Amino acid sequence: MMTRWEYLTLSIEYDKKQRDWATRAAGKPAVVGLQAILNEYGTQGWELVALQAEYMEVYPAFGKWCLEPQAYRATFKRALAE
Repeated sequence: MMTRWEYLTLSIEYDKKQRDWATRAAGKPAVVGLQAILNEYGTQGWELVALQAEYMEVYPAFGKWCLEPQAYRATFKRALAE
């Protein structure tokens, strides 16, 4: 029998007040720090399969332009319960 999967995508944004990455799910407290985010979803059985820059910020720096991610789109999967 083939494994069936369910997927979850969420936005991980840079929180300037916390000076760290954070995610906020509706009705839940924010999870701050990339390691904490991965651990939180990992304990729920989610496996990270993709992390892609979702929003970039451009700013000048020493005669050149810099491009820095301000948010990532994370995609997780986990096996569906039979």
